[in-house]
Amino acid sequence: MADLDLITRNVLARSGALVLYARQWLDAAAAEDVVQEALTALLALRAAPDDPVAWMCRAVRNAAIDSARSSSRRRRREEVVAAERREMFESRPDSLIDARTAAEVLERLPADLREIVVLRIWAGMTLSQIAAICGVGITTVHDRYESALRQMRAALEKPCNKNP
Repeated sequence: MADLDLITRNVLARSGALVLYARQWLDAAAAEDVVQEALTALLALRAAPDDPVAWMCRAVRNAAIDSARSSSRRRRREEVVAAERREMFESRPDSLIDARTAAEVLERLPADLREIVVLRIWAGMTLSQIAAICGVGITTVHDRYESALRQMRAALEKPCNKNP
């Protein structure tokens, strides 16, 4: 890139303005990340743009909008999953188990078993998909899933301690 030092100085002199520009769409930390990524992209170009500052403004704008859209989609998806999880663990009069107790039993499982139960039940993954995600064999996933269900069933079937 021609005169890399001059371009870098011109862009860095405006870095505060670029971060402020990105903050129209993002929080402060994400805005700084977008500006840094745009600067990295600028420095990676084979040929310098005619107007590096304008190029940076456009790159920051595009990246900030993309990041904001991505965050919005992720937030909506997480809200849907959270609502589904709440719904799955809501106590209903006709429920055979208490939702809070079921959630507590799930939390007490070892992490490797809990991960498989969550992926299988809430994410709807197949055993082969879970095996690929966890980096273990499908038989191992099946055995751990069965073990987790046995442990949860045993914990949930314990009689309540009632004091007369």
